[in-house]
Amino acid sequence: MPARLVTIPISHYCEKARWALDRAGVDYVEQPHLQLIHIFAARRAGGGRTVPVFVTGEGVVLAESSAILRWSDTHVEPQRRLYPEGDLGAQAAALEASLDQGFGPDGRLWMYHQTLPVVHDLGRWATAGIPRWERGFFRMGGPAIEMSLRRYLGVDAPASEAALKRVDDVFDDIAERLSDGRRFLLGDRFTAADLTFAALAAPMLLPAGYGSPLPPPEAMPESAAREVRRLRMHPAGVFADRLYAEERVRLATVA
Repeated sequence: MPARLVTIPISHYCEKARWALDRAGVDYVEQPHLQLIHIFAARRAGGGRTVPVFVTGEGVVLAESSAILRWSDTHVEPQRRLYPEGDLGAQAAALEASLDQGFGPDGRLWMYHQTLPVVHDLGRWATAGIPRWERGFFRMGGPAIEMSLRRYLGVDAPASEAALKRVDDVFDDIAERLSDGRRFLLGDRFTAADLTFAALAAPMLLPAGYGSPLPPPEAMPESAAREVRRLRMHPAGVFADRLYAEERVRLATVA
């Protein structure tokens, strides 16, 4: 049985997992689902309430993006691993965990606040690749989906404003790390920290190299488009864009 990756296609945590699997040349099938419906798909695959959930060809279930990165590392040669041996690998894991716990949720919360009021206008991107019946549910259940996601994720205007401020702080921290001319966050080697930052920055940057179609800034509400354009010009945004151009490859089959 082929390996499979259960996703919300636009999810930045799912992009993080896709990127690592594609980089390792792993043969897998992506099974994308709509928000909320993803919970049932994740549990059916052996995970919990969140995606990504990766099921290996041998039936091993990995229900965290970091675990999927670790597994992917066993399929590349040592010099290309996302977690190098020794202190560099430990630093990569620590920075990855920090970004996962703060930066990722903050970017998601901000973007949902911007897009939920106009989610039907973004349907071609929000439903890319999902089963036909889920697309029908999306068209019919818009207000209920918005209400549920706002409650589930704590999305409101004050929380969104605070989240964007924390995102700005992370972008500034990333730029400071790069200010000495290094190519990557921890020196001259691409690690899990770089991959995680670029993947989790996607809600603010809408990068062209993303593993699922994303709307261009002009399709977004103007308040969101303005922030996307601003952060794209930030040194950390330029860095993320370079990582997509130089390090991102796509190999997955979508079910």
